Amino acid sequence: MIPTSARAISTAQTPDWRAQAACLSRDPELWFPRSSTGPVSVQAAEAKAICRACPVALICATWAIEQRVQHGIYGGLDETQRRTIARKATRHDLARAGLAVEVRAEWARDIRDPLVEVYLRSSVQDDGGHVWWRGRKTSYSVAGRVLTPGQIAYELGHGRAPSGHVKAMCGQPFCVAAEHLADGLDRWQRDHATAA
Repeated sequence: MIPTSARAISTAQTPDWRAQAACLSRDPELWFPRSSTGPVSVQAAEAKAICRACPVALICATWAIEQRVQHGIYGGLDETQRRTIARKATRHDLARAGLAVEVRAEWARDIRDPLVEVYLRSSVQDDGGHVWWRGRKTSYSVAGRVLTPGQIAYELGHGRAPSGHVKAMCGQPFCVAAEHLADGLDRWQRDHATAA
């Protein structure tokens, strides 16, 4: 029988690009940090690192730009990066190929902080909110500086280099969760605030 309508013709379906995404089997909350700067920059950097290895990152990034997605990390780009590309696309009337060029350029500009690289590679978080350092080294050379795991975590979480010795204040002496750490200045301020 010869089909008389287009509905009767069988066509191969194109698989949905999302089925190939590297984030598919991961916790979606990772791609929605409260910010891409400050203490949660590590979460944003971790999500972007997974996106970098994703086979459909470019498709994901251009889709999020075209759809004007307001929140989260898509294709390795955060909200600010996508808005910048979207504004440029509107001003210059870029086609999809032009968007791809802009996405790749933004990826090249988004070079991750070496502290983030070391932290993500060398730490693991447990279910109780503590972070443990993997490996036996007590100091690491990062961008010409020699730092302890605590100093690395403190600087990432607090946005400044620590002053004095860094200690975990959570009762777990080897924890390197940034929010559990205090440097000498933090402890001095806390002690003087409670004495007053």
